[in-house]
Amino acid sequence: MKRNLFENVKVQPYTSGTVVNKHGFLSAILGSKIGTAGDLTLTVTHSDDGTTFETVTDECVFPEVKTKDGVYTVKSLAKDDVVNIDIDMLGLKDYVKITASGDAAGSTVLALAFGDAKEMPV
Repeated sequence: MKRNLFENVKVQPYTSGTVVNKHGFLSAILGSKIGTAGDLTLTVTHSDDGTTFETVTDECVFPEVKTKDGVYTVKSLAKDDVVNIDIDMLGLKDYVKITASGDAAGSTVLALAFGDAKEMPV
């Protein structure tokens, strides 16, 4: 059995609004454990240099819904819900910032997993 997962993903704790370099990865999953009930809104922006960020215009960033502004809201979450949100990063620049807002964002624990590495290990 070939084990591709070990060298083809990068998983890290994530703080809302932190800049990450997604270079080499085409997709991600943002895992969230909800601390306060309510809505969770994610806003994705991107940058070439990691300092000047712009709104995402690719409507396929969130595969579950089509958005034109890089914003997606998961509604009516309960405390302690675990939510995994798929993010398609194929059309995004190397530096990405994901900002969580809404009632559920305040005490939510986040983890970011990058996948679909452009180059597979030998």
